[in-house]
Amino acid sequence: LEMQWGAELQAWLANDDNYHSVASAFNSTSRFARLKEISTSLSGRCIYLRFKSVTGDAMGMNMISKGVEKAVTVMTEVFPDLQVMSLSGNYCTDKKPSAINWIEGRGKSVVCEAI
Repeated sequence: LEMQWGAELQAWLANDDNYHSVASAFNSTSRFARLKEISTSLSGRCIYLRFKSVTGDAMGMNMISKGVEKAVTVMTEVFPDLQVMSLSGNYCTDKKPSAINWIEGRGKSVVCEAI
């Protein structure tokens, strides 16, 4: 990929109509999973996408993987030279401590006070 293509994909996703077409594809894969946001991070020729969604009461990694795969299909129709290297490339930091999860959140949080 050329370096500017990552920035073009980032700008394309920032357009509401384009985001909604990706979200519609994502949401079509499950009764419960709903895409809430896609955050992007550019690094050279690579673009990293972080999909935020709700999955009802389930942890939902399988739901999310199916949704992301369908969403990426929409993106590759517009950007045919897009090469998907991995659906989970440690940016999700599943089951590993990470500052990004602390900052942006992951899963559900509960605060309890005992008196």
